Amino acid sequence: MLAIQGGTPIRTEKYPAWPRVTDADRSILSAVVLEGEMHSGKYRRAFEERFAADCGVKHCFAVANGTVSLELILRAYGIGAGDEVILPPYTFVATLSSIVFAGATPVFADIARGNYLLDPRVLEEKITPRTRAVVAVAVAGCPPMLDELEEICRRHGVRLIVDAAQAVGAAWRDRRICACGDVASISCQNTKNLTCGEGGLITTNDDVLAEKLACILGGGAKDGVYITVGQDHGISEYQAAILTSQYGKLGGEILLREKNAAYLAGRLKELDFVKSASYDPRITCHAFHLYLMRFEREVLAERGITRRQFLKAMNAEGIPVSAGYMPLYTFPCTVSADTVRMIGGHIDVTPLPECQRASYEEGAWLTQNLLLGTRKDIDDIADAMIKVWAHADDVRRL
Repeated sequence: MLAIQGGTPIRTEKYPAWPRVTDADRSILSAVVLEGEMHSGKYRRAFEERFAADCGVKHCFAVANGTVSLELILRAYGIGAGDEVILPPYTFVATLSSIVFAGATPVFADIARGNYLLDPRVLEEKITPRTRAVVAVAVAGCPPMLDELEEICRRHGVRLIVDAAQAVGAAWRDRRICACGDVASISCQNTKNLTCGEGGLITTNDDVLAEKLACILGGGAKDGVYITVGQDHGISEYQAAILTSQYGKLGGEILLREKNAAYLAGRLKELDFVKSASYDPRITCHAFHLYLMRFEREVLAERGITRRQFLKAMNAEGIPVSAGYMPLYTFPCTVSADTVRMIGGHIDVTPLPECQRASYEEGAWLTQNLLLGTRKDIDDIADAMIKVWAHADDVRRL
């Protein structure tokens, strides 16, 4: 009997908690307090230098959060009113809001069905003379098709901004994702794989961009003269210290997530109604901030059930799987009077077929902390799916 009908759930214990706080976190925070130099920037500068070196880039800026990091990039590139910035609609709202805050017009381009990432095949159709940048989101920690995206952007003379908010540690053809495109942005918010509670990172090899970013973050002054409007969006020493200690365990966690994700993918091959998101062979490291799956609508329909019913039954079995993102073009804020005022116009909110399918019919995901457990933790996920599928007739009556 299914748990949702009163039966015994597959799982009753909780999955590993996140963030994982360590003695190293406590120790380094104590050091900041005891040193009494909470605004010195020593820890921030040390982390920025280390992270840049590890990623193979010349510049790293640690900032307040992963939304303002994108906005700062757009501002430093001089992108604003009258400009267009292309983005996928299947992403967190911050990707959209950063463009709106900069005063530019967001333009949605559809995603690829296999991986829910920006589809290079439809990207070029969206480029116009007003296009200044493309924001390619590494949804779930999976690098998008960077070779194709870089070539398209280079050919059209537009900037490629890699929104790697969920993808710290990921790599494309052995190149860290933070070294791809013209510039990359990472989120260090509380749920992210590298966290300090709230924060963001910008990485680039563009010296001109880095100089402009430094000027904005420095209050807008250069050589004692205020040449632009600046804002202090830097992180505190407490945040920098936590980033430093959390970074120390990131590599091991990435390996564990990859190992458990590979095992789960193997288990899911037993089932014909669900598929793991496709994995481009050029990806040499997947960060797995999320484990993406695709429920085959047609196969579910043959048993008379929907994704929503299936996920509801899975949750009752103790597996916290969710439906994932809704399309950004459906959000009230996308068409709000505030947005129209800030960008001086309207955003095209025409539904896009692959995003519609992913959001409303097929997509599902597991959060990264589920991949930090044991083999049994992963087996529980697959076993719950097998159980629910075996009781599809009961699920249909939910």
